[in-house]
Amino acid sequence: MTALAPQKLAQLRALMRAVPEELRQRLIGAVSAGDETMGRLLEACAKDARTLARERFFRPLEPLSADPAIARPSLSHAPPAMLESAWNWIEEVLAPDIAAAMVAVTADPLAEDDPAHDDPLRARAAARIEEAVTAVKEDPRAGKQLRHRLGIADFRAVLEIAVILRVAPVLREALDGLPGEIGDISEELAQHIRDRYDLAYSKDPDAGVWFLYLLMARLKRPWVILRVFEKIVRRDDDFLLSRTDVASIGDAMLEDAGFFLNGFADPPPTLDAAHEAARALAQFAQITIGMTREIGIRKDGGWGRQIMALRQRAAQQMEAIHAEALLRMDKAVPDPHKPVAARLKLHGEALEKAASRAEILCVFIRLTRDDSSRAAAGGAHGQVMDRLMQRLEFSAGGILSALRNGSAEDHVDERAAVIARLMTALGQQEAASIFLRRTAAVRAA
Repeated sequence: MTALAPQKLAQLRALMRAVPEELRQRLIGAVSAGDETMGRLLEACAKDARTLARERFFRPLEPLSADPAIARPSLSHAPPAMLESAWNWIEEVLAPDIAAAMVAVTADPLAEDDPAHDDPLRARAAARIEEAVTAVKEDPRAGKQLRHRLGIADFRAVLEIAVILRVAPVLREALDGLPGEIGDISEELAQHIRDRYDLAYSKDPDAGVWFLYLLMARLKRPWVILRVFEKIVRRDDDFLLSRTDVASIGDAMLEDAGFFLNGFADPPPTLDAAHEAARALAQFAQITIGMTREIGIRKDGGWGRQIMALRQRAAQQMEAIHAEALLRMDKAVPDPHKPVAARLKLHGEALEKAASRAEILCVFIRLTRDDSSRAAAGGAHGQVMDRLMQRLEFSAGGILSALRNGSAEDHVDERAAVIARLMTALGQQEAASIFLRRTAAVRAA
């Protein structure tokens, strides 16, 4: 496809920006399926020149630019907000010439996109970033102003951005040919990755660790990168900590584990949150168990002690959630063997609210049944599941008996529905179905 005339390009950009976001994405997807080049054109025209320039300039950082609110720390070294602030700084103060050159490069959306074309601009910007940070270190007031402008507590993150921009050509060469998504690392692939790491490290020592971070971003199970470590440092235990790059990646995985640990720090408030918390627990278990199994981390080693501490916190958090689940069950389905004051026998809106709160934790308990043991909470988890189900079964039996002997109280149908609902939430759909059928049969008798 030849370049479009500036007037036609302006018209297409105006059209794409006028289309609602959802429709725009559907249009781009449909067009891309038939014509990749045209799809790329439409996608480019949906953004202004400044956005295109920023995205292209920071492309080497893209795999590490996730939102830290929803992504693990190892994927969010350069979050979108930080890149926006850094670009504003480059554009307005640090290197307006570089920003203008990038805007000029992206003026034609159909121009050939050579990944290496912008490396000289990135290297110049990286040098200016490092020079600017060095300069403000001698001026506390200027340093405070720059940190405020960039929205950062210290300059570590922005210096990391500068390093990745500077070593982008080395990283691109080292990663070339490796799968974009890696499910497992075979012995052969581990050897190949070790060679690529050595290549990156030999060309620029600063590139070594970022090669590992970018590689980890491609792994479905990030902890399997530990299989490569033995080949890098020729050891297979916690003495890996003696190598700075390897230690950095191990620490990053522990930070990831801490991120997922925070994902189930409190009882989830909604059903969606229950699913998210269960996924966080699964990820936490996979990382901590994966790290231990891959290289046989010693419990008294550096990483081993941190993993044990994280797992202890996980057990404490789950213990608190278990206690809350039992409390919510007490309110929604009181113990039939204990006298309950009439004012505490909920019905209507109050019962629905109590049932919803109990259902959320029942769902979480069910979803985390398999992963709880790997997160150091297996035995207690099983006991809580048994206690919750026993309460429901006892209450169901009490309702059936009351219906049979004619002593059923008011709102019994509501309570029966709640019991069936919570049985289902715990994964006992068949028990819930049988209970409801028996209830209907007793009423029809």
